[in-house]
Amino acid sequence: MQDATSGVTEGTDELTGVFVYRAKEDAWWWSDDMYRLYGYAPDSVVATSALLREHQHPEDRERVEKALATGLTDGRPFSCYHRIKDVAGNERAVVLVADGRTDEAGGVAALRGFVIDLTGPVAQHARTIADGEIAKARESQENIDLARGILMAQYGIDGDVALRVLRRQSQHTNTKLRELARVLVAAAPTPAGEPQHDLHHRISAVLYAQDADRGCGPSV
Repeated sequence: MQDATSGVTEGTDELTGVFVYRAKEDAWWWSDDMYRLYGYAPDSVVATSALLREHQHPEDRERVEKALATGLTDGRPFSCYHRIKDVAGNERAVVLVADGRTDEAGGVAALRGFVIDLTGPVAQHARTIADGEIAKARESQENIDLARGILMAQYGIDGDVALRVLRRQSQHTNTKLRELARVLVAAAPTPAGEPQHDLHHRISAVLYAQDADRGCGPSV
């Protein structure tokens, strides 16, 4: 790969490159940002199909080739998400969006389109999902710990036994452990106007909900 990075503008995040591919000549035209997207100074290298392929992630090359081939066949608008590596070895997530330009005979003479850098948005989306999952996991664990504490206090059992009770009821009722814990914690506070000693009734109603529905649960 020819290294021609002198003059490349720093801060190439979220670039949108423009290209035209003329099928008969097998010739490419790239905009300045298209060069920068791949890590080159504008017009510092000759844009070719081989150069484009060289920058594509090996696992994505076949998909890109099929998309381009289909576009050259029917000329319809298409898109292709894939990964590229610039000359410095930095991986980027991009989407190629293009359509065909037909000649007088009706054949596809050229493809024209964009290569849009999605690296920033994709990374941010991944971080958002990860942060959300971490927050949900933290909340779930807090509820499980609180539910264990409620059962320990209510029944005079240790933490391991309390967790086994929760797991058993989770399996028996086909309810996720975190959801069972959440409902149990929500039931624990004494509603206004109700006596504190009714706590065990509220806890029992959560633990033995299915049995109570069948008329075989504890009397409340």
